[in-house]
Amino acid sequence: MAERSFSRPVLALVVVAGLLVGAGSAWHTMKRGGLRGAGSTGWVGNTSAGSVDADPWTRARIALTGLLALTRSQAIYFTTQTDSAGARLTEQCRYRVTGGPMPARWWSVTVYADDDYLPQNEDDALSFDATEVRPDAQGQWSALVANRPEAGQPWASSNKAGQYTLTLRLYNPAQSAQDNLASIPMPKVTKLDCGGAA
Repeated sequence: MAERSFSRPVLALVVVAGLLVGAGSAWHTMKRGGLRGAGSTGWVGNTSAGSVDADPWTRARIALTGLLALTRSQAIYFTTQTDSAGARLTEQCRYRVTGGPMPARWWSVTVYADDDYLPQNEDDALSFDATEVRPDAQGQWSALVANRPEAGQPWASSNKAGQYTLTLRLYNPAQSAQDNLASIPMPKVTKLDCGGAA
């Protein structure tokens, strides 16, 4: 009897620990798992989103966040939590996002707070897109992501975003982009300064 009563609490503890580890692992996978890197830029994407080949974790992520919901021929999504040097994006810092021609009919970059929702601010500037940037003769463009605008610059507000994520959407991407994510020239996210300090 003593041995049986000792085994029940141990068994219960093991079951509870297993449930907690499993739930934590599932939550992490739904939030951040199933994503592949696009070069060494920090951006990651998922080639099976919107496909019949999507695994259960990808489907759960779509249900949880609402992102990655269109098929690959309609849109490809990429996210980054870091600047190009690998530091976490945070509202205390200003960033320059630069890039070139994108292999899609239209594209946008949007700021999402760490809870996968738009930041709760009144700036009315949570994204910038292909119609707002002014490419030079080589097709190179730049925009600002910061908690306040800068005159003459396309801007996405990170005000009240805390540590945040940028999401790049490529709408009606070229077939080459659909077939090979690594072929997409991803934007660079460069930290300018933090808290007003250079």
